[in-house]
Amino acid sequence: MVAVTPDRIRNVAVVGHGGSGKTTLVETLLNVIGTTTRLGKVDDGTSILDTDPEEHRRHITINVTIAQVMHDGTKINFVDTPGFADFAGDQKAGLRVADAALVVVDGSAGVQVGTQLVWRDLEVRTLPRVVVISRLDRENADFDATLEQLREAYGIRVVPLHVPLGEHQGLAGTIDLLHGTVLRGPKDPIEELPDTDRERIGEYRRVLVEAIVETRDDLMERYLEGKEMSYDELRDALHAAVREGKVVPVVAVAAAKRVGFAGLLSTIVEMLPSPVEGGAIIGSASDGEVARRPDPAEKLCAFVFKTLADPFVGKLSYVRVYSGTLRPNAHVLDSAKTEVERVGQIFNLRGKEQEPVDEVVAGDICAIPKLTASTTNSTLCDRDAPITLPAIDFPPPSFSVAIEPASKADLDKLGTALHKLTDEDPTLHVRRDDATHETILSAIGESAIEVAVHHLKDKFGVQVETRTPRVPYRESVRGKASAQGRYKKQTGGHGQFGDVWLSIEPLQPGSGVEFATKVVGGSVPKNFFPAVEKGVREQALKGVLAGYPLSDFRATLYDGSYHTVDSSEMSFKIAGSLALQNCVKESQPYLLEPVMDLEVTVPEEQMGDVLSDLNGRRGRVLGMDAAGAGHQRIRAHVPMAEIFRYATDLRSMTGGRGVFTATFLNYEECPSHIAAKVVDEHESRGAKEPAAAH
Repeated sequence: MVAVTPDRIRNVAVVGHGGSGKTTLVETLLNVIGTTTRLGKVDDGTSILDTDPEEHRRHITINVTIAQVMHDGTKINFVDTPGFADFAGDQKAGLRVADAALVVVDGSAGVQVGTQLVWRDLEVRTLPRVVVISRLDRENADFDATLEQLREAYGIRVVPLHVPLGEHQGLAGTIDLLHGTVLRGPKDPIEELPDTDRERIGEYRRVLVEAIVETRDDLMERYLEGKEMSYDELRDALHAAVREGKVVPVVAVAAAKRVGFAGLLSTIVEMLPSPVEGGAIIGSASDGEVARRPDPAEKLCAFVFKTLADPFVGKLSYVRVYSGTLRPNAHVLDSAKTEVERVGQIFNLRGKEQEPVDEVVAGDICAIPKLTASTTNSTLCDRDAPITLPAIDFPPPSFSVAIEPASKADLDKLGTALHKLTDEDPTLHVRRDDATHETILSAIGESAIEVAVHHLKDKFGVQVETRTPRVPYRESVRGKASAQGRYKKQTGGHGQFGDVWLSIEPLQPGSGVEFATKVVGGSVPKNFFPAVEKGVREQALKGVLAGYPLSDFRATLYDGSYHTVDSSEMSFKIAGSLALQNCVKESQPYLLEPVMDLEVTVPEEQMGDVLSDLNGRRGRVLGMDAAGAGHQRIRAHVPMAEIFRYATDLRSMTGGRGVFTATFLNYEECPSHIAAKVVDEHESRGAKEPAAAH
């Protein structure tokens, strides 16, 4: 691939609803240009862009993928992104490094949930975009209806640029409204517009031209005076309007018939901005903010936006160069980790295909293998000019499972595998729950968890079993009580003897466990006090009522007895444990459950269903307010036990348009009927060990 300058680069994210044909669109573009000799198909598992075995198995895109091509002297970096919500992290990574987006809309399905979600993200990022209405050769496809849907949803700035000639199986080409000409195929000569279509196309063109001239006063004045404007004038004005977000052009394509791709390619080159037009990027340095221009002669500034972990090949990092020039064998600084990395080879990418290159200039995208320390969100820069770019704001996880290695061999490899897995997908979170002694794997959704488990097995040879996490209940007491703990064991020779009296009393929530002594007369020697305290605290961690940690109480050692020969630290530790168990039974013990602060954003029409569902989950709704764009935000407090599957259930209730965040709030008393069930489950196991250890 020939070297290019930043003004001849287009970084284009391909986004849209899952299953709208994004990957097929890029595959067809590659084939039309002649970059590939065969047309890969998602449904057949032959797509060159879907490189993960899970993508082939599920027939969906999971990872962000790069496809780099040359067209008319312009290098186009297609950033193909997932459309399914469970893999939204890679979509955000792709959008982060793109200068523009192709929003793919299925012409047979119209505006869908995924379209709405990604459009909202594009608005926040103020990213220029072109809408591609695809699959227009299908029997139920309707370009006009889809265009009208888009204009109703996103305003009159959405205008047609290339429209279909014919429909369904009769689709013969597309019409370029600016030129007023027909393109019948990717390489066929341009034809004049048929007379039979002039009236219909004239109306389309009027809508387009009016949208363009409204962005410039001089053009509007000439338009109102009835003066003609040249193609170059309209093209340049449209380019500026697209860059500023004032106009969103719509083009028509049909991959199966290879129709519309010449027009789409010209639109990408002529209408979408280059990195130069995107301007400087702002990062932070030791002396404050610093700007880096997309200039190959500037100091190096590059950003790692995706990391792939391959157990055989090693780590592969996707990198966008924002300033300077990156060359093989360079030594660069990872500013976040303050470590120097050696850059070995550098590759252009086309799915799994890798093409070595001698340099990558500002504005371009590349892949670097085997970086040692750098991971997603790392900034690579010159050692004498450090800069750190803002990290990608990945969506928080909302679905969790407890994972357990299937064998001892799996246990030995699990830690390393999980570390590599979370490097590859930062939306995966792994933590150890001290209360339940479980390893918790969290992700955006259930499908993301399933894919992660398959990756553990297929990539790293680690097999795990998953289950719903246990609720980290806690125990506490309402009243005061006193009780004895006596441990006596004679086994021949020296025996074991410890005898203590404890009193306990409740403390304020969050106080934890306190231990005090009020022993008089030496009934328990001071050297055994630490052993008694240790027995109390260890038993508190194990729990008494249902095997969950006991907290918010004070235990006071006030009496006891000892044996000059048989007493030991171990015997007094056991006696302290027994005394606490006996005290708790007499002090009105109860169970506490964790409560989450839930914030749910849903379309207004689904408000009733969501509120009813929250009530059924024992939720307390605190309030509602407008969240913009026909959405409402609901705030509620809901027990953790009720929301383990809420991500899946909310998606089902709202057709995928509802989102939520949940953060730990506090512990509250568990209702008696639920507490009784938890206690029964503990007792049914014979209380052989704490519930948390199972």
